[in-house]
Amino acid sequence: MSGKTSPVWTPLPHGPRWQVTEGEPPASEAGLWLAADRLADPAGVELSSLLESERTGSGHRTGHATALTLMAVYAGWVTAAAVLHWALYDEVPDMRSGNVLVRPATHGIGGVRVRRARLLPRAGEDAVRLLHRTVLDGHLLPIADALHRRTRAGARQLSGGIAHGCATALCAYGTQVDLLAARWRHFVDTAPGGLETLGEVVRIRRVPDGPERLVYLRNTCCLYYTSAEAVRCASCCLTSREERLRAYTRPK
Repeated sequence: MSGKTSPVWTPLPHGPRWQVTEGEPPASEAGLWLAADRLADPAGVELSSLLESERTGSGHRTGHATALTLMAVYAGWVTAAAVLHWALYDEVPDMRSGNVLVRPATHGIGGVRVRRARLLPRAGEDAVRLLHRTVLDGHLLPIADALHRRTRAGARQLSGGIAHGCATALCAYGTQVDLLAARWRHFVDTAPGGLETLGEVVRIRRVPDGPERLVYLRNTCCLYYTSAEAVRCASCCLTSREERLRAYTRPK
């Protein structure tokens, strides 16, 4: 694909989860960034680096639990900008793995960069299918497969992390609830990897007359309760649906 025919994408400052920087990192930081297209190698040093960063930050006692947390964190931060931009504007930013660099953090992802900030041409392809092809088939699912082969983490649980991360990219936005709920259904109903069965987006109000927001309830376990923090994640499927909803709607 020629860059000359690709429309420019201006990443919008929606909040920290969706921050993307354009261009190669400065020389002083070059060793801190990982090429996303190398993370699909289960034996690669890049995947090892990301797993070690997650293990150190979360204190997981097993490799497969580390992988499950990492998958949800990765999907919820690295490709979040593309999922939200598609939901709001029906355009797909180029978050293909070959265009993306990531910087590990103590727990999670410390930075996301794209070599070129551009929108992908659709050439008659439906925008949601283009998003599926580039973000799921070409980016997140190969990393999930590498984590499965590297750590033996369950493939269904890893897919659950992808679904959780993609849903969080929309749920964390905080406004346009009607639009984003509809866009989530459009995204997940035809998504590869069986994502539609792995959880649900639910509307809640923290107080009866407060604003609505969206939350995601998982049907698969991320095993976060095995971390050094020894707490269940807010969406933990080991807690009943009713109890999770009560926790989300309880005034702070």
